[in-house]
Amino acid sequence: MKTRTILLVALLFITKMAHAQNECACGDALDKLIKKIESEYPGFEEKTKDKILYESFKQELRKQANSAEKAKCFDILKKYTSFFRDGHIWINPATSVGPKSLASTDPVNFVNIDVAKFRDGLKKSPKPLEGIWKNKFEWTGGVGYEIGITKNSDGVQVGFVITSSSAFWKPNEIKFRLYPDGKFEFYGFDKTLKTGRYEIYNNSIIYFKEARAAFIKETPQSNLTATQIKRKVGEFYGFTMKKLTDKTMLITLPSFDYPFVDIIEDLVESNRSQLAQAENLIVDVRGNSGGTDNAYQMLLPYIMSNSIRTMGVEYLATQTLVNGLESYIKTVSDKKEKQGEINTVKRWISLFKQNMGKFVNVEGSSFAIQKVMPAEKGPSHVLVLTDHRVGSSAENFVMKAKQSKKVKVAGTVTSGGLDYAAARRFDFGCPEYLLQLPTFRSLRLPDYPIDNIGMQPDIYLDKSIKDWIQFALEYLEQ
Repeated sequence: MKTRTILLVALLFITKMAHAQNECACGDALDKLIKKIESEYPGFEEKTKDKILYESFKQELRKQANSAEKAKCFDILKKYTSFFRDGHIWINPATSVGPKSLASTDPVNFVNIDVAKFRDGLKKSPKPLEGIWKNKFEWTGGVGYEIGITKNSDGVQVGFVITSSSAFWKPNEIKFRLYPDGKFEFYGFDKTLKTGRYEIYNNSIIYFKEARAAFIKETPQSNLTATQIKRKVGEFYGFTMKKLTDKTMLITLPSFDYPFVDIIEDLVESNRSQLAQAENLIVDVRGNSGGTDNAYQMLLPYIMSNSIRTMGVEYLATQTLVNGLESYIKTVSDKKEKQGEINTVKRWISLFKQNMGKFVNVEGSSFAIQKVMPAEKGPSHVLVLTDHRVGSSAENFVMKAKQSKKVKVAGTVTSGGLDYAAARRFDFGCPEYLLQLPTFRSLRLPDYPIDNIGMQPDIYLDKSIKDWIQFALEYLEQ
């Protein structure tokens, strides 16, 4: 568990690469994308066993790309990545595409403001929403922003970029508009326009429901504590734990993504006494597309009746992987408490360099036993609710939960995206596109594939069952 966690943290440094290249012509972009996936995607050989089909597909796409207009290129690149039917392969434009996007060159989409004077003004006469905000709970792969909010002459609150982790968002560009009637205009990381209704909590948190984004006020400082902010953001995103009856508790976990680990841990910690008294527990992970296995560790003692047997993984040794690990070492090299970790990472780098283009099992074992000490008091029966959107680490949670003698899984088959994982952003040489690829494959393969198959529930819930929570409650309390 610790090995994989260190590697995942180190891989985050792959995403920090600077882009100095010019934009690519469509044919060139496709060629570079093909080269990157053929050399660095762990599932490439398995997904292209029919070489005639694959080569024919590539040839046809190249014809399209060589004659395509720039605006149509993304669709062609998307066709190529879709061929592999892997939810961990993901490509998106890094700049605006289509008519509903924000044009970064349009002066209407900029705020004419001196940021230094704006900061000074906040100290003198702060207004309820005026200030500096950050999206601290950004999803994996998302863009981090420091946003200023000011009111224009029409009474509209305008959120403008002060700083951004994306080179494609410039200072003073408008990120969102808040209208007095509760509606918003919000531009996604690719500058595609989203609309909907916003909620404001204590003038400290703004939640954009349809855009699934939350911003926290930094300056002037909120009067909410870090715990209060965390809990309210969790509530906005749908993380809940509540008592349904005297016997049954419900916990809803819509994501296991990295920003929500603390929220889930706090949810479990603050409800320990109720969990201890509950006879039954419903764990609703519908719609949970994954994130990190760390997110659900505190819940396992209430679910598992025994320890968990897990299969190991193999990383495809690539220069991208080595670069990420080397960058990680540089960031922690001056921390004495990290020296043991640094030595371990250096050993991995040596292994990868000696085996470039090959699969490497850094653990040396094909499986591991995760010891779980069941809680002294807790639910005797657990029902996990799944649907076709459950994937990645959420599927891994389901796979582990199935090993417990007191767990049943109800719902529909999961999405099937667990064979190739630990996805991170990769630079393939065309800065106008963002590419995400997995970095390892499971040692379950080829005997027990999950991709495009999914995990079957113990109890299938068909379309005639409208209220799954009510079904689960009746099942557990019959």
